[in-house]
Amino acid sequence: MKKNEKADDGIHQAHDKLFKKMLSNPATARDILSLYLPEEILKITNLNYLELQKDSFIDDQHRAYAVDLLYKTKINNEDGFIWILLEHQRQSDFWMPVRIFKYIALIWDNLRKTQKKLKSIPLIVPIIIYNGDTSYQHSLNLSDLIETQLSKEIFGQLFIKPFCLVDLTKIKDEELRKAAQDRTKGVALLMTLKHIFDQNLQHYIEQVLLQILLKLDRIGDRDEVEDIMYYLIHTGNLDKKKFRSTFYHKFSDEMENKMTTIAEWLREEGREEGIQKGIIKGKVEGIELKNSEIIEKLFSESLELDENARVSLVKLLTGFSEDKIQAMRSVIA
Repeated sequence: MKKNEKADDGIHQAHDKLFKKMLSNPATARDILSLYLPEEILKITNLNYLELQKDSFIDDQHRAYAVDLLYKTKINNEDGFIWILLEHQRQSDFWMPVRIFKYIALIWDNLRKTQKKLKSIPLIVPIIIYNGDTSYQHSLNLSDLIETQLSKEIFGQLFIKPFCLVDLTKIKDEELRKAAQDRTKGVALLMTLKHIFDQNLQHYIEQVLLQILLKLDRIGDRDEVEDIMYYLIHTGNLDKKKFRSTFYHKFSDEMENKMTTIAEWLREEGREEGIQKGIIKGKVEGIELKNSEIIEKLFSESLELDENARVSLVKLLTGFSEDKIQAMRSVIA
């Protein structure tokens, strides 16, 4: 660490100590809040009931630059909390609104994780005490960092209106099928996600999704078809042989080539599953095979792979290190 960095840390620690000690006194906090809280907050807050709480949720990484103090008080004559978030600042900072926004989110996130019964989040009032050499130059409004006036206006509504949620459980299949006419790629993704955990997923693929995938193939979006197929195979409850037969000779030559790769992947996966099940079965039924014999069996059943690939496969299936695998192979040899 450079000398000036050590000096800066020392300054921040000194300010941290001073802020925390003095503002932990409700009378001092009341003086500051009564002077500088926004008028609309002062109108609904009774600062005579300030009661310091023990919790602090700024983590070690940020504590050198910010002090957070939680006060319980009366807001609209009901119990409420005001979080005083103080930051000492010596230089005007263009990104200050982003930093403050980050601190507030950090406090809320830590509250969510540590207070299991939490049902609401407290009001957090950030106050920056700046004692630079010249007047503060940059905006303290987060929206000022957003480009174009229209974007600023939209941003202003982001946190006071519900977020956009695409709830697939409430969207009817017919609605998606209609949308698929001119938004095929997006709807193919939504259809797949909506039905991936269906018990009758194979039936849905044959009756509905196949036609969408064929359309994607016709318009040249074959990478998307491949991605969806891999996802269906890996995640869905499917009979892999039946899944393969569903698509056999239905796609373009280009897509058929991709399907060949998928088929090879399926065969390899099936073979690995069989090997793994054999190991598990041997353990469950009490078949007395030594580890070295199991290792050698895995190697013998993967002769189509080169030596390095076989070692990688056995490491994946057994969890053994490469040295341990070679040592156990030497027992058989």
